[in-house]
Amino acid sequence: MNATTLRHETVTFAREYAATSDVVFSAYEDIDSRARWSAPSDTAVVTYTAHDFRAGGVDTFRCGDKQEPQYDGEVRYVDIVPDARIVYSEIIRAAGAPLSASLVTWTFASRANGTRLEVTVQLASFVGEDMVAGTRVGMNAALDNLGAQLRT
Repeated sequence: MNATTLRHETVTFAREYAATSDVVFSAYEDIDSRARWSAPSDTAVVTYTAHDFRAGGVDTFRCGDKQEPQYDGEVRYVDIVPDARIVYSEIIRAAGAPLSASLVTWTFASRANGTRLEVTVQLASFVGEDMVAGTRVGMNAALDNLGAQLRT
């Protein structure tokens, strides 16, 4: 990691779910639910080691390969408006070294046929394009998994 690898990117993801905003919001709020849908593949895992879902609260987690998760994450909640908005900062590390720091905003908008979810990630990657690409792939997969879970 060096100064030349720093990369800033803003990435927005959007989904339409046939579920009310309180149901979609609850799927994030419930830590067991979130652990199920947030892993981007069958070979990956997200394991929460602490959970405090409130403004000022902190979640910590390990993620990566299911056999040996190699990344540590920390989420600090800045603002939570039930069924409408979640804003948090997130730091991802490997072996103690920061890979990325992000400001993440989730907005839940009620629609006649369900909920429109938008997630905006304002990312600073300390390892260049790798974390930007990983964020795109991981969040897209997680939101697809969330949709599948909401349909069951």
